[in-house]
Amino acid sequence: MGKDLEELFKIWKNRQTENGDGENFTKDGILRHNNETDEELEAKWFSTERRIAILLKDQYQKDEQKWDEDIRDWLRDTDIDDEKALAQKRKNRNLEVSFLKRIAYLIWGLSKADEKNDWWYDEVDKHREEVKDFFNTQPFALVECKKMPGEGKLDDKILKKHLRNYGDLLKKELEILKPNFIVCTSSLIYDAVVKSYPQEKVYTIEGHNSIRIIKDPRGGIEALVFCSYHPSTPGTADKFHEGVMVHYRAFLKNVGLSR
Repeated sequence: MGKDLEELFKIWKNRQTENGDGENFTKDGILRHNNETDEELEAKWFSTERRIAILLKDQYQKDEQKWDEDIRDWLRDTDIDDEKALAQKRKNRNLEVSFLKRIAYLIWGLSKADEKNDWWYDEVDKHREEVKDFFNTQPFALVECKKMPGEGKLDDKILKKHLRNYGDLLKKELEILKPNFIVCTSSLIYDAVVKSYPQEKVYTIEGHNSIRIIKDPRGGIEALVFCSYHPSTPGTADKFHEGVMVHYRAFLKNVGLSR
């Protein structure tokens, strides 16, 4: 998988440069952990029942001068990290960054919920230490749909342009990663991902327009696609969590994991 992603990123960056959309590039995918090789992480990912990928807009870089970044190392210390970078990664692993805390809580909810356990936000919060340990050991993927870093707020017109110009490459990245839980943090991303599947495979749940069930023609469920708030959206902390979980609970009630 690693080699396939690197080849894809090379193609993506070249096209981005040729299109005049910037030369800096964000690499992404399954987040790495300390004391675990990429091979071990990949094996764990593909043996995980619920492979969760969260599709973000673009990587925020507050400085005017942009740089290439690999967000797969947000949780893993590397040889090139200075003391500031190491301190930031400790905060990331400890869920002291609200953006990552919200993601961690949602990953726990989607991974643990079943027909008997709803895992509302307040309930997840009572298990913070378990969630933190899970977050730092369980594989999950973060994917930036616009690989050129941004400065915070991304105009919908620009996001739409990148989804149009690089949508085939985003589809290829998902085919390489093979997630079966895809959380789209924008209605534009959600629309693009849902339309990338043959529409005869796409099913809905009445009253729940923010989830699409992708059925495998051979039987079973190929993927669940969710339309979500962005984890950096201002407001109550449970908004991002419940914005996805309410639809997942409906899926469990109406369809179930075994069908």
